[in-house]
Amino acid sequence: MHIDSVIKLDEQESATLYFLHNVNTEFHRHPCLQLTISLHDIFLSLETEDKKYREFGFIIRSNLSHKLNTTCAINFLLEPDAPYFHLLSHFTENDPIYRLSREEASILAQYFIHTIENKQVFDIEHIVNLLYRPNTSCLCRQDSRIVKATSIISLLPVKQISSKEIADKIYLSESRFLHLFRENLGINFRGYLLWKRLRDVINTLDASATLTTLANDMGFADSAHFSRTCVASFGLRPSELKRALIYNQKLPNNKYGKHIYCLHKPAEK
Repeated sequence: MHIDSVIKLDEQESATLYFLHNVNTEFHRHPCLQLTISLHDIFLSLETEDKKYREFGFIIRSNLSHKLNTTCAINFLLEPDAPYFHLLSHFTENDPIYRLSREEASILAQYFIHTIENKQVFDIEHIVNLLYRPNTSCLCRQDSRIVKATSIISLLPVKQISSKEIADKIYLSESRFLHLFRENLGINFRGYLLWKRLRDVINTLDASATLTTLANDMGFADSAHFSRTCVASFGLRPSELKRALIYNQKLPNNKYGKHIYCLHKPAEK
């Protein structure tokens, strides 16, 4: 695996946008829907366990094992509890990888750049419409009890709570809650909590504390457990990610301006 720079451009409720520069991951999987979009007409390389792809961008089904090789790309992760997660998931119903054409990748890249420059909220319905898939017949609805459960979890400083405690709070039996949770979010309750703990550690990687301390503070048993989870979910080792991860608001212009320039450089014709 190789990683040059990962710039966290923006994080909003249930969605995070990164800029990737020379990132080559190991096989990994996570519960998010992933949009990876090339910049400047550069092909991206994506590999699943049974197929290889070379395209200008992809929508990758949640929980799909894959490895990614990028030069300059935007990476958008949409959490399974996002209100409009299902709209994007329809793109991967027939094939776990939806391949973006050069035109589609360019349109989406421009949309995301415009959104972060103007401090706007990511609009999933608009993204779907940009891909010429107007939402005319989708009747998907997330169970309100599961919405309440994920809201309770999101407020926990450390994402550790039993399924029994959550089930009691939303007036369901534990077995019924666990069934509904997986049915609605496509991931089991334990896996969801583990992912949320991982995300909380990633969000604090710029702190001066050691990786071990950060992992322990967020509920991981030890640094080895955290390391395994990070590689399994992101395809990158925590130490590599800590060295490479840059937060947009902390960018020193003299050092990383060349990467931000990639976001504004016109695509070569």
